[in-house]
Amino acid sequence: MKKTLIISGSNSELAIEVSKKLEKKYKLIFLYHSKKPKNKNIISIKHSIDDNVENIFKLVNKKSINIHGILHFNGLHNFKTLKSVEKKDFNQTFEVNCLTFIKLIKLAYYFDKINSILSISSVSSKNGNKGISLYSSSKAALNNLVKSASLELAKKNVRVNTIILGHIEKGMGKKTQDYLNEKQLQNLKNSHPLGFGKAEDLFYVIDFLLDPKKSRWITGSELVVDGGYLA
Repeated sequence: MKKTLIISGSNSELAIEVSKKLEKKYKLIFLYHSKKPKNKNIISIKHSIDDNVENIFKLVNKKSINIHGILHFNGLHNFKTLKSVEKKDFNQTFEVNCLTFIKLIKLAYYFDKINSILSISSVSSKNGNKGISLYSSSKAALNNLVKSASLELAKKNVRVNTIILGHIEKGMGKKTQDYLNEKQLQNLKNSHPLGFGKAEDLFYVIDFLLDPKKSRWITGSELVVDGGYLA
C-alpha cells in the first residue's frame, strides 16, 4: 500500500509539477482553501486558513491515517518596499508562509506514522533584496521554525528539513519574472551559474528527504538547491 503525503500550497504551478512525479510513489492529499486542484486522481480537502489544527486533522483523518510525510509549498510573495509595507501585508505574508507551517508541524502530534516534514524556502531568506523584504523575512523565519521543530519532534522520530530553493521557471519563479525588465532578468540568470532550475530538480531532493533510509540522519537542515546562486 502506498504511503500518504499531505501537500499544502498545492495549487502553485511548481507544486503541481512536482506532485505529478510524487503521485507515482505516494498517495497524495492536497490541502487547499480557495481554488480546488484540477487533478482528479488526488484527494483534495478544502479548509479555511483560519482552521485550527484539530479541524485539519479531522478532515485529513477521514481520508487516511497512514500519513508518511508533509510538504509545505505555501509561499505568498509581496513586492513592496519597506516604505510602502502595511500591517495587513505583514500579517498576510507571515500567516501564509509561517503560521500555516506551524499548523502542519502540529499534525505530527496527531498522526503516529509521519516520518518527514519538508518546507520549501528560498535563497531570498539568505540575502537582502529590494522590494521583497516581507517575503525574505518570512522565509528566514520559516528556516528557523524548521530548526526548532526538528528538535521538538526528534523524540517522535520525525525529521524536519527545509529546501533553500533558487530560481525555478515554474510557480513563484515564473511570477517573479513578470516584475523584472530584460536587464534585471539577464542579471538573475547570470547569478545562477548552472542556469535556472526545473521542477524535476526539486523533486529529486524532495524524494531523497522523504526516504527514511536515504536521509535517516538528516534533520534540522537547510539543503540548498540553487544552481550555485549562493556560492
